[in-house]
Amino acid sequence: MQLIKKINMCLQHIQAQGMQPMINEETYQRGVNALLLLAMLLVAMSPDIALADAPWQGAADAVLAIFTGGLSQTLATIAVIALGIMAAAGKLEWGTAIKVIVGLVLIFGAANIVSWITGAVA
Repeated sequence: MQLIKKINMCLQHIQAQGMQPMINEETYQRGVNALLLLAMLLVAMSPDIALADAPWQGAADAVLAIFTGGLSQTLATIAVIALGIMAAAGKLEWGTAIKVIVGLVLIFGAANIVSWITGAVA
């Protein structure tokens, strides 16, 4: 943090003398952000970290179970039943029905869709 303050002071001093600095605060901040991003990418690509999937895998599996588990299937079934009742009553907007059904297909078919895409790439 002190380095940033010193650089800012140098920039202000240069500007006070009427000269244009080679870099301004915005350019400096972009450079710092780029270096931080590069450092995070290098850390993420480290073999020890990349192969250590135990804590993340468990959390990801828990989220997947929430979205595709028993309660979610029950709620999806109720949603489709509600669409059927609305259609029978003549109150269904077909755009809404298509959005709900496509959403359900994407939620419950996500694993198959991803497998298909990754299989096509490999």
